[in-house]
Amino acid sequence: MGAEGPVAEGRGSAEALPGLVGRERELGWLLGLVKGVRERGGALVVRGDAGIGKSVLLAAASAEAGRDGIRVFRTTAVESETRLPFAGLHQFLLPLLARLERLPEVQRHALEMALGLAPREVAPDLFLIGLATLGLVADVSAEGPVLFVVDDAQWIDSSSGTVLSFVARRLEMDPVLMWLAVRTGVASEFDGAGLQEYDVGGLSDEAAAALLDSRGHGLSAGIKRRILAEALGNPLALIELPTAARGVTSDVRSSQIGSLPLTARLERTFAAKLDGLDDDTQALVLAAALEDSEPAELLRAARAVRGPGVRGWDAVVAAGLGTLTPDRFRFRHPLVRSAVEQATPRDDRRAMHAALADVLADDLDRSIWHRAEATRGYDEVVAAALAAAAERAENRGANDAALAAIERSASLTHEARARALRLWQAAMLALELGRWQESSRLFAESQHAGLPPYEHAEATLWMETFSGTLSTGAAILDAVTRVVEGLVAQGDDHKALQALSRVAVRTYWQDLDDDTRRTATEVARSIDGPADDPSRLCFLANVDPIGNGRYVATQLSHMSPASIDSGIELLAVGVAAAAVWTDDLGLPFLRAAADRLRAEGKLQPLCITLGTEAWAHVHRGAVLPAVTAAAESGRLAVETSSTLYVPAAKLAEAVAMAHRGHDEAARVLIAETEEILLPLGATLLLPMVTLARGRVELAAGHYKDAYERLKRLFDPDDVAFHRYLRGHALADLVDAARSGDGDLELVRHLVDEWRQIATGVGAPYLHVQVSYGTAVLSPDDEAERLFSVAIASTPKGWETYAARTQLAYGEWLRRQRRAGDSRTPLREAAETFTALGQTAWAERALGELRASGEAARRRTPEAWAELTAQELQIAQLAARGLSNKDIGERLYISHRTAARHLYNIFPKLGITSRNQLRDALRPVSDF
Repeated sequence: MGAEGPVAEGRGSAEALPGLVGRERELGWLLGLVKGVRERGGALVVRGDAGIGKSVLLAAASAEAGRDGIRVFRTTAVESETRLPFAGLHQFLLPLLARLERLPEVQRHALEMALGLAPREVAPDLFLIGLATLGLVADVSAEGPVLFVVDDAQWIDSSSGTVLSFVARRLEMDPVLMWLAVRTGVASEFDGAGLQEYDVGGLSDEAAAALLDSRGHGLSAGIKRRILAEALGNPLALIELPTAARGVTSDVRSSQIGSLPLTARLERTFAAKLDGLDDDTQALVLAAALEDSEPAELLRAARAVRGPGVRGWDAVVAAGLGTLTPDRFRFRHPLVRSAVEQATPRDDRRAMHAALADVLADDLDRSIWHRAEATRGYDEVVAAALAAAAERAENRGANDAALAAIERSASLTHEARARALRLWQAAMLALELGRWQESSRLFAESQHAGLPPYEHAEATLWMETFSGTLSTGAAILDAVTRVVEGLVAQGDDHKALQALSRVAVRTYWQDLDDDTRRTATEVARSIDGPADDPSRLCFLANVDPIGNGRYVATQLSHMSPASIDSGIELLAVGVAAAAVWTDDLGLPFLRAAADRLRAEGKLQPLCITLGTEAWAHVHRGAVLPAVTAAAESGRLAVETSSTLYVPAAKLAEAVAMAHRGHDEAARVLIAETEEILLPLGATLLLPMVTLARGRVELAAGHYKDAYERLKRLFDPDDVAFHRYLRGHALADLVDAARSGDGDLELVRHLVDEWRQIATGVGAPYLHVQVSYGTAVLSPDDEAERLFSVAIASTPKGWETYAARTQLAYGEWLRRQRRAGDSRTPLREAAETFTALGQTAWAERALGELRASGEAARRRTPEAWAELTAQELQIAQLAARGLSNKDIGERLYISHRTAARHLYNIFPKLGITSRNQLRDALRPVSDF
């Protein structure tokens, strides 16, 4: 991938560039973006067929930008570097590397490791590299607007493409434009990246005819008509096909050429230029087609194949195939490169790859890929070298490159067990990258080749997960349990705990029988190691929340986030707490996990952490933190291709939005969730959807609908039944039943059932719901005492249930014609609901208060209610004293974006400075 620094002002007049005939509209649109860059940045994928004029358009617009004082940085990707880790990113950042010292140390070191500029230690996360790249881009843009142009971006290596997509999505509020030229029909990292796209089509008939007339001197009118019909307005075709058509008189030959796709015809036209070159010169051209390297190195490779007769580059340049600079030979068009490859016999290509491997022996990654291309059949030496290249790539955070290398290594491996393990490793890398279909294919191939028991069980687990049905949960858990027993027998306790952690969350959602859960629990407890090992606790909590709940909660109550170094282990503790209904204990661990994972740039586990935290806030009734955590979790889930975590985030946000009084927006979010789940076939998430729908209808005051939905969670014969999720819906079912003509006797029976469970588990969350349900459903002669007990016994962190009890108590007092007595609990309930951001419940409490005879004012919507989830999050961070730079690093946006958001936030809140934020956000800032 070639890079150029800032384009000099006035360089390359737009009028002087060929191929701009008929492109005035497209050029004008691009120049409009250039003119507005000081107010609004952004990224643009410019898509079109080969030869359609993408490069010409971008060159013209870049030249105009340079004349307008905008710095322009241009790079061109080449196909030979698609498998080299961060090759594209290195060239993209080459002009900016002098600014590395300005980055925070963690980001700088991650980027230096990625680019091979620092010793490889712990592999940096890809998104930490993205944040560092964003920091460099923001730094250069602070000195004035910038335009980055990447030509032939479809050839950028996957790791670089992921980083550039990450940056591109965050440029809207910076004076930065990024234009990425991508060829139609060639897969790239920018497909589906959420970036604005612009399709470059063919020239109009008039413009095409004008261009052909300028190039087709001496051609007959009939030939011109044929070329116009074949070119379809493609400028490159209109320039090159006239040369090919001169001297063609056979209609038969002409029709054969016309029967080929346009790209193939152009490649054949370029390949025809090789016919006039001798074999020595053709070898040099082939070396250039297979490797983007220094001309002297390519010359050495050509001489290794053809001998000293290969003299130099003069004949290549004279043939019009490209241009020569001191450090590179540039083909005149990428199709020339592909034409050379296609026109060269396979054995000749292999010979040249072997020569290039020798010439580039000091560059291990380039050399081994050429060696692999030169290899026929199995070769363990080359396979091992590719496996080493995969490890180097993984150590730099380039899992895409590692995946390609280890899969190619497997294809060259003859011994079945070794090949199976390399395929399994490739599958795990694909899994980390979110490429589930590819991962499933590789797992299946690895099993077919013959995996050891542990890897075989794990492959089966993931393949079942990808299928969405999770139909063999008990079988998988049995298989993993047997593997764990074997690992324990071998003394590998650490790997045994890791094996259990792989299936922990899945066991929660699977309807396993009691014997299976009991056996798995015994195995987990038998493994040597600390009782509070996060992996062990996470498994025990999820495999049997009722049976293991008290044990897990006791361990959690003696633990501190400060004693755990790993963000992943902190997350495991938080997930364990959520499974046994102790969200209050889990929140400190989840917050610490989020901080640690943010600092490490580990966005995929961060999205899980935030989703778990969002649901914890939902359960506790803290609506605003739930909205911000859920919204960010959803964004990160999309960013990291963590498809199954998008629904969890959307459903948490839906419930929180309903409590804010936005029930229609909540229903939209749930509908979007169902659209995601339907093609996945993830039926085991149906209970979560049912819970969300029930809570939304309850918040909206649709009690009968809420009851019909929520009771499904408690019916063992219903597909929405869930043994443990019921513990999050008990109080909601009580409310829906008493206000929506539900079966109160059934609900009383369920409250009694969960009273026993709450006693066994000891979770305050369950106790407050049972106390609430008991009071609400009690006869009048016991109600007042039970309401008082329920209110007084509500522990810190569960104020929402104290408020719900006060509301129900106030309603009961009004029914007893004690309106005066009802006002205090109703007033306190309204205040708590308002503080928690529960607008719907606050309105209900205020309505009851007015009905009691108190002239309660109608609630005035808080100013912060108008903020978006991201704006609210930024405002909260700024209120805590974080700088724009700190906010940017925390939320993976530029500091300028954080500043622009605050600029928009201040007038919405009616304030003028940061030191007013905390007061403006009260009571949100207090929860």
